[in-house]
Amino acid sequence: MTDSELVARARQGEAAAFATLIGRYEERILRLVRGMVPRADVEDVAQEAFLKAFRKLHLFDGRSSFYTWIYRISANTAMDWRKKETRRRHAPLPVSPEGEDRTESQGVGPARRAVQRELGELIDRAIAELPPRYHEILILREFRGLSYEQIAAELQISKGTVESRLFRARERLRERLRPWTET
Repeated sequence: MTDSELVARARQGEAAAFATLIGRYEERILRLVRGMVPRADVEDVAQEAFLKAFRKLHLFDGRSSFYTWIYRISANTAMDWRKKETRRRHAPLPVSPEGEDRTESQGVGPARRAVQRELGELIDRAIAELPPRYHEILILREFRGLSYEQIAAELQISKGTVESRLFRARERLRERLRPWTET
């Protein structure tokens, strides 16, 4: 059965049709998410993406392939998770019962922590603000370590398009971070 036929059946309430669709792309989606979130959270993030896809199946218009559609949902879900996790990570650190900051004893002072936190937030924000086509290419190359050929196959675009988008993504990121990198 084609993806289109399975989507039509799933829209009519046939859960097995949606399960078949997920089965077709589950490994690829897990690989995508694995490159974006810590290993311990991969399955939770992927499951959340599949649930979002199920709830929004009525919005799938067929202009792209089902895989492209669920890939985008999965990438966005992973990015949203990373943003939430970044905010949580940058919350004030707990203080020990003796009143000392735990990281002080580990040799990381408050000034260095503040700079690292600020720089991390700036980089996360700069990456998140990239247009989706550039953000996606950058994540696949720099965080998942895929080759240009693998990215082209994953996104169903030419290798030349991968090269040009990656160049533009890096240029935009470099420009956004320039005030921080110039001394």
